[in-house]
Amino acid sequence: MLKIDMQAGKDVVACLNEAMDRKGIDMRVSALVNDTVATLAGARYWEDDVMVAVILGTGTNACYVERMDAIPKLQGDFSPSGRTIVNLEWGAFRKGLPLTVFDRDMDAASINPGEQANSTF
Repeated sequence: MLKIDMQAGKDVVACLNEAMDRKGIDMRVSALVNDTVATLAGARYWEDDVMVAVILGTGTNACYVERMDAIPKLQGDFSPSGRTIVNLEWGAFRKGLPLTVFDRDMDAASINPGEQANSTF
């Protein structure tokens, strides 16, 4: 098991590589991506017109391709394509919303009951 010392604002890839070095694991990680972003990147490898990816499991998430000039708070160099992936991490949207009977049933049937729903049961 790897113990990764993380602090807010630290490069997660560097932290993972340092932990593997401590364990003597001869491997280098170049990048880590969210599962939804990886799904979109993989789909775009085969079909360049894929613009959205959604993960449906015990939790859900989505991401999409956006023009970089359409993101006002984005500063700095743009990618050569002028586009980027926006990861919604929409799980936070549940906070404060009431759970339906369907939400409760899905949560109860999950492998981690109570861990994915962000509202009080």
